[in-house]
This record gives sequence, structure tokens and C-alpha cells, in this order.
Amino acid sequence: MTLAEESGTATVTKHPPSDTKTDGRFHRSLQTREKIVAALIALIGSGNPSPTAEQIAAHAQVGLRSVFRHFDDMETLEREITSKLDAVMMPLVLKPLTAVGWQARLMESVDRRCEIFDLIAPYHIASQMRVHASEHMRSQVARSAALQRESLRRILPAALVNDQALFEAIALLLSLDAWVRLRSLQGLSAPEATATIQRAIQKLVS
Repeated sequence: MTLAEESGTATVTKHPPSDTKTDGRFHRSLQTREKIVAALIALIGSGNPSPTAEQIAAHAQVGLRSVFRHFDDMETLEREITSKLDAVMMPLVLKPLTAVGWQARLMESVDRRCEIFDLIAPYHIASQMRVHASEHMRSQVARSAALQRESLRRILPAALVNDQALFEAIALLLSLDAWVRLRSLQGLSAPEATATIQRAIQKLVS
């Protein structure tokens, strides 16, 4: 309560009490939602590309009903994880290159991409498993590919961009799919995969 003096008379103004129960339920709901998203991110990142709702619930230490109560279906959960990953990755993607000259900038870009690719490769593999059944996943894969190609166009001189076969070869080498193949199927370490891509790119543009 607050007191105000009006013409020598104290006037009492009452404020409605806060609904602490409602606030508490809302806060717990947000915490549960964050746990579920964190569980999905952790499971995929640890090598499980398609965790079940039961596995997510167990890892998050919440009830199975909570998973579906907070997310209408698995695609809604996938949208949430995409948003979380974008918040982490986009600052790295959009960070300006500092090298001078297009060739130096290209090699800096190679290093940057390899660093990012190694972080998000498990989630790319998971998205590929869902891409045919999920419109959201298809749009995300297409958006990522478009961003990668556009950033490459901004680095390369016009002569290389206009050479369609050469540009497409460079874009392929600098794709997340190429990185996954080198790391997962060909068994290279991250430094080995990076060196392989660097050497191939240097050969193409020399």
C-alpha cells in the first residue's frame, strides 16, 4: 500500500496482489521447455540423429507427456532446436572476414566453414533423415545451401563466379555434405579434413 497526503487526509491506494501461483507455473513451464530442447540438442550432438520422444523425456528428466504438452509434434520441437542453433551459429557465419585479397579471404572462409561444419555436422545428419518428411527441414537445408553459395559469390572474383562449372565445383567442396563425407565416411580428423579442402580449393583457383 502507498499513502498519499491530499488536503491533510491520508488516502490509501491498494494494488492487487500478484498471482504467485500462476507466475510459478509459468516459470516451471519455461524451465521444462528449455530442458526438452537442451535434451534434443544433447542427444543429436552425441551421435543419436533421431532420438525418440521417450529418449528425450528420459534425458530431460521430465515425463513423456511433458514433451508433447510443450510441443504439438516432433516438427515443432525441430523448429525450436533450429532456432536455438541459429542463435549460436549465425554470429559465426556473419562475422566479417579480415584477410586482405580475395584468395586470402577465401582461405579464411574455408577455415571458418570447417570450424562451423564440425559443430553442426550431427544436426545436419539428423536433418537429412527428416528432410523428405518435413517441409521445415527441407526449407532449412535449402536456406543453408543458399547462404553458403551467396557468401562464396561475395568472396570470389567475377571471372570465377561466371565460370559455372568451376564455381559449382568450389561450392561443392565447401559444402556441409562434403565435410560430413570426409569426416564420417572417409574417416578424416577435423584437421585432416580441413587440410584436404584447403588443398583442393587452392588447386581449383590457382
